[in-house]
Amino acid sequence: MLKRLALLVLIPFSLYAQEDPFDFGPPKLTTTTRLAIGGYDQSFSDGYGRWKGWTLEGTVYPVQGGPWLFAAVGFDRPEGKGTLFSAGKYLLIGKASSVYLGLSGGTNTDILPRGRVDVDFHLDIASGWKADLAGAVSRFAGSDEIRMLQAGPAYQGSTWSASVWLQRLQYEPTGDSDTGCIVNLRLGANDFAMWHNLRLAWGRGIIESTASGGGLTGVGTTTSMTLGGNGYGSGMGGSGGMGGMGTGGSGSSSSSTSTSVIRLAGSAPQERLASLSGHWPLTDALALQAEATWGEQVSTYHFWGGSLQVVVTF
Repeated sequence: MLKRLALLVLIPFSLYAQEDPFDFGPPKLTTTTRLAIGGYDQSFSDGYGRWKGWTLEGTVYPVQGGPWLFAAVGFDRPEGKGTLFSAGKYLLIGKASSVYLGLSGGTNTDILPRGRVDVDFHLDIASGWKADLAGAVSRFAGSDEIRMLQAGPAYQGSTWSASVWLQRLQYEPTGDSDTGCIVNLRLGANDFAMWHNLRLAWGRGIIESTASGGGLTGVGTTTSMTLGGNGYGSGMGGSGGMGGMGTGGSGSSSSSTSTSVIRLAGSAPQERLASLSGHWPLTDALALQAEATWGEQVSTYHFWGGSLQVVVTF
């Protein structure tokens, strides 16, 4: 299953290397590169420990076509440590639609996927309205696998944007599943200018897929926002532009992983999460990006945390 999805992802990459059929916008004068370095820390109550780590992200905006994304994220959790590496590409469709293709894999396959494939569609409908559809498959040690589906409407205006996504996570080989809802509100349309984003999420399996850093919202945050309305995403951030999926055997990502400290096998309590993130340019080449997060798993724990990145543009 994973090999087939990987081949589907690689086919568009090979076509793109020959020709860029999706770039109908005016050509850029020069290639722009952004590098973001930072870290995240989250503290859980009731003896559940801390999630912390570091983030290193690179984004390349070529002269033609959508941006390339590269990232390495370090994870330090009570159940283990590891590093997740990822790479992705936005293919532009016309002036307001895009497709994101991504591949990633981790060094500790007990808590991180040994392989993951992402395919996200951000399709323009009319007058700023979009339809977002994202799918991902993560394969872990043994036969553990997580399949994610996110779908919902989005609106992208000249100064603000909003989206509502329904999320479903299915865990194999157990066949268990979690559902949740993610709402995003953002002020500021240009990724290089000042912007603020509010994210609210509730349901089951949403903490691992939306939490700062540990939920991979730290991956791609410099590019999955909208850049001047070019349709690189829905303007909300997250891995691949749509909220992302969790990292693996910890948290909600694998009910069959006995070492999980956040979601024990057979339990699926309700979860709630709220986060506020922002981007503040200091100069033309330097900016700060930060996020503050609160969440809880009902009758189990609550947590506070955040992340901070220094963004350099050249």
